[in-house]
Amino acid sequence: MNKFYKNLLTRNWAYLLGITILIVMVFLLQSDLDSKLSQIKLQHVTLASKSNSLESLAILRGQSDKAAPYFSFLENILPPRDQLLSFSKEIEDMARKNNLEFGFTFGQETIGSGDQPGKIDFKVLVTGPYESVSNFIKGVEGGRYFIDIVNVDLTKKGQGYSATISGKVFFR
Repeated sequence: MNKFYKNLLTRNWAYLLGITILIVMVFLLQSDLDSKLSQIKLQHVTLASKSNSLESLAILRGQSDKAAPYFSFLENILPPRDQLLSFSKEIEDMARKNNLEFGFTFGQETIGSGDQPGKIDFKVLVTGPYESVSNFIKGVEGGRYFIDIVNVDLTKKGQGYSATISGKVFFR
């Protein structure tokens, strides 16, 4: 090194050290600011999501108030549990109208709670011609009771068919 540079370094080493420390501090602060910025962005997104959720909740509560008068109407559509005693008789009458052999059993009962209706599982076994079995199933679906047919198992037996129908009938 020549004399000029040696002189420059020996007299200004404190300034050069200070500048180096400042540069390092600027890089450290920049990385810290970047991490803080990403945290702020994440909090902003979370806040926006919660705000949207609150708006949706407010809208749903408003719609719930509008729908409240219809709950009693819907509740009255479902028959009381006592009326389900005639359910098996009506199903049997449909089977006889379609000239089908008939078997019926009630299964497990679930009592309604709050806004959920009660339900009773049932199983129907009918045997006869395919068209009669098909008409019977359509008749059961279109009956006056609210039912959910869970499973239909149709098997060919000799000249006719046998259908096992599992479902749920709902009550209030």
